[in-house]
Amino acid sequence: MHPKKKILYLLAFAVCTMISCKEGSKDAVSHTENRPMTDSLLVNDQYSYAKLEDVAMKGAVGACLKKVIEQRIASDFAANEIATEATKAFEIRMDDQFYEGRGLWQGEFWGKWVLSAVAAYRYTGDEHIKATIKKETERLIATQDDNGYIGSYQNSAYVEGDVWNVWNRKYALWGLVESYELLKDPAILKAAQGMMDQLMTEVGPDQVPMVNTGNFYGLPSSSILTPLVKLYIDTHDKRYLDYAEYIVANWQSVEGNPPAIVSKGLTGTPVHEWFPEKGKWTKAYEFISCVEGLVDLYQVVGNEDYIHAAKSIYTSIQKNERVITGGIGYHDKLEGASSKPGGLNEPCDVVYWERLSAKLLALTGDQTYADEIERLTYNVLLASFNLEGNWGVRRLGLNEPHLVSPLHAFTHYHQCCVANVPRGMLQLGEVAVMSSNTANELLVNLYLPGNYGNTLHDGTKVSLQVDTKYPKTGLVNVNVESEEAFQGALIFRKPDWCHDFSVSVNGTEMGDSAAHGLSIDRAWENGDSIAISMDVGQRIIEIPDRKDFKAIMWGPVVLARSSLLEPKGSLDTPIDFDGLAIKPVSNAALNDKIWMEFTATTKTGKTITLCDYSSTGREYERPKDPTAWEAMINNRVDTDQRVWLKTK
Repeated sequence: MHPKKKILYLLAFAVCTMISCKEGSKDAVSHTENRPMTDSLLVNDQYSYAKLEDVAMKGAVGACLKKVIEQRIASDFAANEIATEATKAFEIRMDDQFYEGRGLWQGEFWGKWVLSAVAAYRYTGDEHIKATIKKETERLIATQDDNGYIGSYQNSAYVEGDVWNVWNRKYALWGLVESYELLKDPAILKAAQGMMDQLMTEVGPDQVPMVNTGNFYGLPSSSILTPLVKLYIDTHDKRYLDYAEYIVANWQSVEGNPPAIVSKGLTGTPVHEWFPEKGKWTKAYEFISCVEGLVDLYQVVGNEDYIHAAKSIYTSIQKNERVITGGIGYHDKLEGASSKPGGLNEPCDVVYWERLSAKLLALTGDQTYADEIERLTYNVLLASFNLEGNWGVRRLGLNEPHLVSPLHAFTHYHQCCVANVPRGMLQLGEVAVMSSNTANELLVNLYLPGNYGNTLHDGTKVSLQVDTKYPKTGLVNVNVESEEAFQGALIFRKPDWCHDFSVSVNGTEMGDSAAHGLSIDRAWENGDSIAISMDVGQRIIEIPDRKDFKAIMWGPVVLARSSLLEPKGSLDTPIDFDGLAIKPVSNAALNDKIWMEFTATTKTGKTITLCDYSSTGREYERPKDPTAWEAMINNRVDTDQRVWLKTK
């Protein structure tokens, strides 16, 4: 960075203070932003996300989420430092001033913080969070130019080359739309429309093509699809729908060039084989975000090619890119990662894999999508933040130490994965138990301890109280709470790894389960007791054509050798898997760091200790020097681990 620009940047951050905001917007109505039943959609979801207001997650997930919300969203520090710094990016507009020929992405963090904060407010009901959302939204709107531009670049038209201009505006637009849906202030929607209208004068037909903007053949920019469709639903302005269709068409604009998401997706070919030089375009996070937007657009316009392509791509990624933990790709690229024994996975990629899985789950009711969400919950989301809940990793290593997130783009408090993971954790509450839009049915997808309220199709309010130590054990107890008796079906997911799955109601077994679950349709009463039993136990996982490595899972949980439990030098000692027996144990001395601990005993009596993968490598602190952010990208956690274990 040029010395003068660096000085200007540091001065701007030192003297820029919060802008005081006028009070006066109407109180928000209790509202869930996700997946509305609306006349704007030609294709509605079969099942609705739960309202986070009616959910309270407990256990390991609930405890981790509570820390993250407090540290990153709810605390005074979060309001006065983290949120305000995100807004300052739009006040000082430095993203195109740090380097010649390169633009940065300070501007992505406002929208990401607001998206997590909106979900956190709904989950906690904390009015302090809501007040911060309101304040920072008004500060952002105060930066809007007369022509509608809201951005973190001084030159709004600087959209080509190594820049993240449109990407930043995507997240600002998304944050504005969801802030409007929460606060119901028409001024927010007006600002969102203004910034989108201005963007369409710079990028689009007869302007710079979308695929020419930014990096990776326009994938980051194109992922504006989801907030754009949401803006159309909120405004009914057909120009936004037309622009969404333009983006999809523009993917096909240059013969033989990426991304061609629809046409290539329909072929069923693995994504990493679509085009040569895959590392130059197969950016996992942004690609999956585009597919999510394609599903959103499908629901509005009903183009069957869109949903067929999206489902085909999903299957391809699941087969070729999803690794044992639920991570996607390698080092943020789609390149056939599933067949490799190593792995470095970006949590951002997984959050958007979770979002796409949840979207297809709601649309179809197919609980196999929840299998993916369960896997990534226990092995990625829980592993992505430190023990304090104030910082995270940028890469999760399977057979090497995690990479600690650097401070991004000269900020003091922000990094992309740190910003995204809270929203991913909160989405678990939306999908754990979902209600049908056409019948009295509840889809029980995740077995997280907690309280899960829903409203049935006929308006009956039902809450499921889940008490369990799952997945350490396979026993789950569910208590039904309802003010009145009701007739309906509870559909319990049978995990993809599970063979023996049984459900009893008030002590009476309910019969055999189908391939993916068990539907129990009966007259339910307040106090009905449900007991679920699953054969949680050890599983040995192999990679085809690689006999030198094996991995161990316990139900949906990946186990690891960790330097928390043995010297680093012994982690690669080969193991005899013949007759290996895994047994869960407790160790009070390590309970503050390790969630689940196991012994692995060979048939000759040799024993090693394992832990759940999410518990290894969470001892690190937030970096402090924003000027050294690029030097931090290779910083590692001290703890090392092995998921793929060498065999004898």
